[in-house]
Amino acid sequence: MRRLALLIAAPLLVAAAFVGTTVVAVADSQTTCTSPPNCKTVTVDSAGKLTSGSTSGNINFAGLTANTTYNLVDVMESLATDHQFVGGSYTLNFAGSCTAGTATGGTYTVNGTAPITSTYPTSPPSTTGTLPTITADGSGNFNCNYTVSYPTIDGTNDSTCGQHLCSVRNDLFVMSGNTVVTQTASFSVEPDGAPPTSVPEAPLPILIPAGILLAIGAGIVVWRRRLFASS
Repeated sequence: MRRLALLIAAPLLVAAAFVGTTVVAVADSQTTCTSPPNCKTVTVDSAGKLTSGSTSGNINFAGLTANTTYNLVDVMESLATDHQFVGGSYTLNFAGSCTAGTATGGTYTVNGTAPITSTYPTSPPSTTGTLPTITADGSGNFNCNYTVSYPTIDGTNDSTCGQHLCSVRNDLFVMSGNTVVTQTASFSVEPDGAPPTSVPEAPLPILIPAGILLAIGAGIVVWRRRLFASS
């Protein structure tokens, strides 16, 4: 009888353990700074490619004028035989709370038809719409996490990456009116990565059925032992 009880309980215990196990996805990662203290990181997938559709990271500037607000132009640049800005619609948003300074998001269009010759680091591309802004803190510093959505990089807005090997980087211009105050860019990485992902934790709704199955299995063992003792 005891052996029978264990045989009945074992599949339930195994099932419980299986249900309580989650498959952990390979996490995205962020690049490091290319020219600190000014810095812009981007997120790449497990293959080291820029996450498609949008990418996130951290923006850091030092040496700005204290308590001063600037416009930002954030633009993708393809790097191959030619360097080209990627035209189209961009939306740059910031975390609710910045480490240093403050920021507001914006949605704008990088104007022009491919090829849009890159003029980094001298000047940004032409834009229309609402540019995002940053305000330096009392020490002239700015640091904040961000997410930017950007156009698909293909033959409609870039003549370099379409059928040629290329890499892309994320350029960032800090503007006071029409004057470039400073700029920075991310590391260059391969384009066309997977959409952004995160590492999932074991969700409570999955763990609850696992606990129920474990309890049922244990209950069957106890019930069988009592039945065997009374027989």
